[in-house]
Amino acid sequence: MSAREKIAYLKGLLDGLGPVENEGQGKIFRAVVDALDALSLEVAEHEDLIQEQRELYEDLADDCALLDEDLDSLEKAFFEFTGEGDLDDEDGEEDGDEFDRNYVSVTCPHCSYVFYYQPEEYEPDEALECPGCGKDFEQPKE
Repeated sequence: MSAREKIAYLKGLLDGLGPVENEGQGKIFRAVVDALDALSLEVAEHEDLIQEQRELYEDLADDCALLDEDLDSLEKAFFEFTGEGDLDDEDGEEDGDEFDRNYVSVTCPHCSYVFYYQPEEYEPDEALECPGCGKDFEQPKE
């Protein structure tokens, strides 16, 4: 039995009781049932909204997957057109490994923002500026 059905049952019970000895108690029971009815309506509306959001999320995930495939094919076409090399190097390393060698991941001690920087472009004692909060801090020691 759903919540809406249970609340309808409670309303029927209250109506079937007839006059209650203490009219104050009857008003309280009716008010509680009305509050439960309003809450069940809101829950049903939220369930509908959540379902809509799930469908939108699934559509967005599908679109992202298609974009990823398109980007892969564009990268492949670009490398073939420019002749700048294959997606894989002769050593079997991918281009992402070169990124790992040139950039270092840093976490800002002030706001915990994570970003990358190239240590060879900075003096050893030069401070880094966090792009998240704008505060300066020392470079991490390697």
